[in-house]
Amino acid sequence: MSMDISNINHVGMAVRDLAATAARYEAMGFQLTPYSPHSAAWRAGDPVQPLGSGNRCVMFENTYLEILASEDPARPAARIVNFLKHHQGAHIICFDCGDCDLVDRRVRGLGVATSGVIPLQRDIDTPEGVRTAKFQRTQFDPKDSPEGYIQAARHLTPEYIYQPRYIRHANACNQLAETILVVDDLAVFKQKYRHYIGAEPIQDGKAAHFPLPLGTTLILIGHRDAPELLPGTLLPPIPGIAAVTFRTTALAALRERLTSRGFTVVPVHDRILVPAEEASGVAMLFGS
Repeated sequence: MSMDISNINHVGMAVRDLAATAARYEAMGFQLTPYSPHSAAWRAGDPVQPLGSGNRCVMFENTYLEILASEDPARPAARIVNFLKHHQGAHIICFDCGDCDLVDRRVRGLGVATSGVIPLQRDIDTPEGVRTAKFQRTQFDPKDSPEGYIQAARHLTPEYIYQPRYIRHANACNQLAETILVVDDLAVFKQKYRHYIGAEPIQDGKAAHFPLPLGTTLILIGHRDAPELLPGTLLPPIPGIAAVTFRTTALAALRERLTSRGFTVVPVHDRILVPAEEASGVAMLFGS
């Protein structure tokens, strides 16, 4: 398969209390990166400026979960405020690409508006000291994406992001494998993401799957069918990014860990689920 979108680089969630969320995720057995402040430009050609927000991340070899919050709760960042007005939970899907200009031109050629290619950077703690990680990105349908902030990005300094010391987790998770989007009109969203990704989905029962070359999958499911895939959890406002799936090599031990630490564990076929209300707004699925 020859595609200019190769992976789901990361899913980003916005939270009210970063310390409390980090503690919950550490209790689930994840290692989080240190806090990293964000800088960005919002339009092509604008200078990069501090945003007043930052993140801690759950890292894997080629993907991650980003937990975003205001840097100073007394002076909340406008971006985080806007996210939280809508809901606490996932707001960002960022696809990997090797060439943002190519993706931007392709998507525009299909009649989809974009932000243009704009820069993003954040300071990262490395074994050699603080370094600045730099990215390029293009956002799809900036004014018509009720499901979230959907973008493609190219890492210019991936060695600062994917540090081996942060990808080992006590729960033996080794990949953020799936991102699950619950929608109000499956046919409309299938066509929309055909344009974004540049590929046809695979219909699997009631869900549409977009498998990507580096091993991650975007799953679209209609809101009436979502409770079957995601039982026992609250959903975000629809359309919305409802859940992520992690692969683990020790599912039985993880189930015991979650139960012993007071999490609700919901069986879902051969997987287990931690409800969104116990994970700051995103349902957590775990499978082998």
